[in-house]
Amino acid sequence: MSQPDWYEWAQNERAIGEYFLAENPLWFKQVCQLLFDCNPMMINLVANPEDYASEVGSILRILPQCQSVQDVQDVLYNVFTQWFSPEFAGGLSQYADTAQKLWALWLNQQLDD
Repeated sequence: MSQPDWYEWAQNERAIGEYFLAENPLWFKQVCQLLFDCNPMMINLVANPEDYASEVGSILRILPQCQSVQDVQDVLYNVFTQWFSPEFAGGLSQYADTAQKLWALWLNQQLDD
């Protein structure tokens, strides 16, 4: 029996997350914690920050291309839409607060490097 179309994509995204976790565990965990604290999808299905590891890998892959908070908000929305569905991910506006906080965290991360 063959795997569903999304299976290979998800495996690749998880591998990207594992790479980022190995490269900079503290940064990776900070982003997981931020998503956990902000809960942008406004659901309580996530039991601990590491449950966001798959999404964080996808976000960190694209984050260096962002030039603004709006870019980060778009990335967050797109990542959650890809990992879940547009209906489950919610609207773009619910990612605004998380995007502002992630953008600030990203800028500070760049100063520390």
